[in-house]
Amino acid sequence: NMNYEQAQKESLKVKWKASPCHQGEECWCRIIEPVEPIIYDEDEEYYIVGSASIPKLEAEHLVELHNRSL
Repeated sequence: NMNYEQAQKESLKVKWKASPCHQGEECWCRIIEPVEPIIYDEDEEYYIVGSASIPKLEAEHLVELHNRSL
C-alpha cells in the first residue's frame, strides 16, 4: 500500500479528469482526480483538487494541460 506522499507523486504520472462534485453538473466547481483512482493508506482516495476549490473552466484547463504534458 502507498502512503500520501507516494500517491501524490504517482498522481503526477497519470492522466487526470475534471469531475462534478456531489452537487452535480450544474455546480460551479469541479474535482480534479486521477482517471484511475489512486488509493493510499488502505482506503483513502487521492484527489488533486477537492470540491469547492476550483471553478469548472480552470479545472478543465488544468486537466488538459497536465494530460498533454504526459
